[in-house]
Amino acid sequence: MDEVLIEMAKQVPAALMVGAVVWMFLKAAEKERAERIANAKEISDVQRAHELQMEASRRGRELEINNLWATTVKNLMATQDTNNQIIVTAIKDMHIDISEQYKNMGITKELYNAAKELLKR
Repeated sequence: MDEVLIEMAKQVPAALMVGAVVWMFLKAAEKERAERIANAKEISDVQRAHELQMEASRRGRELEINNLWATTVKNLMATQDTNNQIIVTAIKDMHIDISEQYKNMGITKELYNAAKELLKR
């Protein structure tokens, strides 16, 4: 049995070396895992910030497009209103001019109705 103890005592440094290598390997794996977690968190934060920036940019473009559409429709409506006012004014002026021409020519409503009656016959 003494020989077994002596042989075991001789193997202690080798066993300690194997244990030390395993311990170093486990420490390296733990450190690598911690670095991966930190990198994953950093990448996640960067990706989230990028997504927020892209969403803000997209929203800004949508608002700009909506604003351009609103401005265009507003300008079209203003132009349409202006054109309608011009047409109404022109018709009113034409009506006044025609009425004045009839008065200047001596055409009254009675004469107009009589001419209408003659055309019916």
